[in-house]
Amino acid sequence: MIMLIAMMSDMTTMNRHRFKPPKQNTLFQLLAKFLSCRLILQLRRLLMRCIPFMRLESQVKDIVYLSWLVDVEQVRQHYPSEVPLWEKQGKTIFTILTYQHQHFGFRFLGGLRQWMPSPQQSNWRFYLDHTYPKTVIFEQVLLDQYLYVMGGRLASDVMPAQYAPVFQHQFNPQQQSIQTDVFVDTDYSFNSDVKMTQEKTLTPTWQQMFDSWDEAVQFLVDQDHAWAEWVDRPECISQGDIEMPVQYEDIRAAQILSLNAPALLKKFGVESDTDAFAFVVPALDFHVLGERILEKSN
Repeated sequence: MIMLIAMMSDMTTMNRHRFKPPKQNTLFQLLAKFLSCRLILQLRRLLMRCIPFMRLESQVKDIVYLSWLVDVEQVRQHYPSEVPLWEKQGKTIFTILTYQHQHFGFRFLGGLRQWMPSPQQSNWRFYLDHTYPKTVIFEQVLLDQYLYVMGGRLASDVMPAQYAPVFQHQFNPQQQSIQTDVFVDTDYSFNSDVKMTQEKTLTPTWQQMFDSWDEAVQFLVDQDHAWAEWVDRPECISQGDIEMPVQYEDIRAAQILSLNAPALLKKFGVESDTDAFAFVVPALDFHVLGERILEKSN
């Protein structure tokens, strides 16, 4: 028992994917140690290499994209040196996309998946360059249900999600707007109110990055792979493969009515009132096809 406790306490350098449990909840404080235990994670990785990946599916809706241009050198310091960030004119793109799942669960369940819960999720990510096309790397993943936070961390290296005790993401059909309020801690929190419009235009800042609104939206949405650093070994990375058939003609431009950007942006040299690019994907099918450890991580 003493040896097991010691191994469970064998933590590497803290990283942003370490589980952040509510301080007042003793049970989740203990779970945090279990979910970060290197022995448990290594055993799971060995097991997952021996069994087929169980595909996941969901129908997602009200997908709000909020993106900022940030200094690429500031972000490079934030990731392993092998991560090739997309850049242009010294800038890279940071995106928060927030959405509502509808019955997120295993594909093999078929019609029984309708009994699975429907969590809300917020993905915070950067984009990789042409050497890894259609690939993002997660800065953070936030969810509003412990079941999916625990399940993702126990079964995957690409879903080291954090539990957000405050998570509101609501569509107002009368005003054609979506209000979002998410809180984990001072870095990983924001709130916004965006209203869908017909004006598909880029601001002068974003016109320096893309020739048109359509080009910018396609770049931001058309992503098939997601990287995440391991919880116990941040120098190692796994890749998740996804499929999201998108009807680009359905994507709506959005006006930002109000926005309290995350404090995290200041670490990248960005002020909260910096020009943000917003749009909304009304709905799409979401498929998680597989997961693998990148060769350089073996």
